[in-house]
Amino acid sequence: MIRISDKSDISASDVVNEVVSRPGWAQFLPGAIPAGAQGTVRIAALLRILAANNSTGMKLHEIVSAAELEQSTAHRVLSALHSVGFVARDEEAKRYHLGPLLFELFTTAFPHFNMREICRPYIERLAEELGDTAYVMVQSGYDAICADLCQGNHPIRTCTVSVGQRRPLGLGCGSLCVLAHLSDQEVSRIITHNQSRYAAYSLTGDIILERVKKVRELGYVAQEALTSSDVIGVAVPILGKTGYPLGSLSMTALRSRMTEERIETLRNALDNATRQIRDHIVDMGYV
Repeated sequence: MIRISDKSDISASDVVNEVVSRPGWAQFLPGAIPAGAQGTVRIAALLRILAANNSTGMKLHEIVSAAELEQSTAHRVLSALHSVGFVARDEEAKRYHLGPLLFELFTTAFPHFNMREICRPYIERLAEELGDTAYVMVQSGYDAICADLCQGNHPIRTCTVSVGQRRPLGLGCGSLCVLAHLSDQEVSRIITHNQSRYAAYSLTGDIILERVKKVRELGYVAQEALTSSDVIGVAVPILGKTGYPLGSLSMTALRSRMTEERIETLRNALDNATRQIRDHIVDMGYV
């Protein structure tokens, strides 16, 4: 939508009239529509419409209504976007979501949007205040990458993954937390792709799917570390405004330290940190 602050010489009613007079899809774009580029900007508008409803997804008829497009046109554009990964489609629920390629392009196109730099002050504070190791995990295709970690002052360290290390999505508490907050279609696609990789850890796709369901019920992960049964990890997602998981924050500690009360303490601290990170990202102008 056009912001009044962008055009101080016009009134609020002028802005409303200008926006309302446009086609439905064009109301989701800022500023004037470049001549000869209607098809391109219409695609951008459809992606904005999906972004605003990404947590629940949208059925075709809902997109048609919001964008004021012919159903055949909307279906043709969405099919093309789906074929290149810009849009994902939940075949069972018949709902469209933003696709995984958008997030990957986003993270590479904006080098100043650096999750490691954004999250660093928060994991430093977590490690200092709670004494245990804190991690930032982000998605990269079918994998999760440890973007950063910070060790606490507890004399027995519990680093279960190193910075830059990759794991198949679903393995490890931070990685599982990211996977569980993706759409059903993405979860199914990733688990199917990673089946053979899970087997190397004596796990199956069905086991990972059950864990995903449990995470969705609880809203967080609390489980033993992938590399050591003597270590417990707790993880929560870093969600953008649309509900898409930008990554996860997690902490690990010795099993002997992980009482129910301490797990709850870590979870609350992680939740608070992720809310602050989300607000920070929003203040930067991102979703």
